[in-house]
Amino acid sequence: MTDDPALEPEMEEKIKERAHQLWEMEGSPEGRLEEYWHRARELIAAEAKSAYPPTQSRGNRT
Repeated sequence: MTDDPALEPEMEEKIKERAHQLWEMEGSPEGRLEEYWHRARELIAAEAKSAYPPTQSRGNRT
C-alpha cells in the first residue's frame, strides 16, 4: 500500500468497498473473498496511476 500509515485505513476502506461492489455485481458467490480483495486493490492502484496528469504532448502546436 502506502508508506504513510495515516492513509492505510482510508485505502483499506476503499478496497473493502470496491471488493464488495465486485462481489455483488458477480452474484455474491461464496468463498472468494481473497479474489475480490486482490482485484479491488489492483483496480484502485491502476486508477491511482491513471489519475496523474498526462505528460505534455510533443505534437505540433499552432
